[in-house]
Amino acid sequence: MSLRGRETLGLRDRGFRRPSRSARAAGDVRDSHGGRRLATGITIAAALVIAAHLVHAIALAPYYVPPAPGPWPAWIALGAVVGVGVIARSVSRQLPDWLYIVLLAGLAVPVWLDVSATAGQLHNGVTPTAAAAAGAVLMPVAAIRGSRIPLLVASIIAGVLAVEAVVQVGRAGPFVVPGLAVAASAVVPTMLVMLALEGFRRLVGRELDLSLVQSTVGTARSAVGMRASEELAQLDFDAETLLDDVGSGRIAIPVPPDAAERAGSLAARLRVRLIEGRTDTWLRHAVTESAYLSDRVTVTDPTGSAGLLSQSQRDGLLLALWLLVAEHPKGSGPPLGVQVTCREASDDTLAEPAFEMSIDVSGVSRRRVDPGTWDAIGSVGEQNVTAGADGFRIDITCRVQPNPHAGSPSARGAARPRGTLNG
Repeated sequence: MSLRGRETLGLRDRGFRRPSRSARAAGDVRDSHGGRRLATGITIAAALVIAAHLVHAIALAPYYVPPAPGPWPAWIALGAVVGVGVIARSVSRQLPDWLYIVLLAGLAVPVWLDVSATAGQLHNGVTPTAAAAAGAVLMPVAAIRGSRIPLLVASIIAGVLAVEAVVQVGRAGPFVVPGLAVAASAVVPTMLVMLALEGFRRLVGRELDLSLVQSTVGTARSAVGMRASEELAQLDFDAETLLDDVGSGRIAIPVPPDAAERAGSLAARLRVRLIEGRTDTWLRHAVTESAYLSDRVTVTDPTGSAGLLSQSQRDGLLLALWLLVAEHPKGSGPPLGVQVTCREASDDTLAEPAFEMSIDVSGVSRRRVDPGTWDAIGSVGEQNVTAGADGFRIDITCRVQPNPHAGSPSARGAARPRGTLNG
């Protein structure tokens, strides 16, 4: 058997694997997009909050009425829990599931000791401190393992402290207000961390998606995209496997009906992909392969006109679409949608080759669009904006820049936009 045949059999044995381009690009988001600095900042903020509660505990220690043991047993228990977490973090970058559960369950000990020591002493101005600091311990935990469960635990701690303050309202009077403030201090920092993390993840997700999709602006006029490349790789693998089976005698000649049907299906899929590739421009690939554009942007370009745009024009158009879908639609209006339509220029008197593009935006008004959108569209061509009831329409005259390689036969064909646009 030939070397190529052995490689094919090896591929068939281990199965077809999707290209890992997306996985490599998404890689380590924490390191490459500032996530490590964000986690470090959250840890420092948590340390400052815990230190503030410790200073508060030192100031309140003389006011504890015997037989209350004071705040120190609760703080010792909290220090033990934090110490275990620090040691585990220094040994392993990730927080194992079992240690995560132990850490969350261990916070119940300082909370219980602190609530027991301060019960009935709110009228003296004595409030829990270690229990409130336990909520701050959850801040770096939320940055490592997600924010939902730490926020839930912090809310439970805050609820316990709030109940303790409210049940003493008859005797404590106005001192209930500081008690409720301490209860809020147990959950508010974790809530702010959750909001920061959600915003950071959303930003990183958009940036990663844009980085992956932006590679399409440098492709030729008609080229397969990342998903199409994966499909073609799969078709190539299936066809090569079938041919190798026939050549090695594993499939007899004449070919059985099931193998013939399989070969016909592969040929049909390949023809469809090649026909679609004639008008599949970078714009269609950019929209299809984007997690943010694919659900909101629709492209109608039957002649592949968008492929005539230069790289700077492509960059501007892609950025404009990105800014448009980033807007939030009106509360009671239609959902946000963007329809991009390319067609031949209706004005035959233009001195330069050109085509027309229209961008219909629904669900957002013109005045709410980011000002950078208009600068980006301005790099694509001359624009005319028409406002509507539920959105607006942007008509762009896209002038095709001369090809620097006009001497080549392929470039001479691309330099005639009329013939090119007509297929």
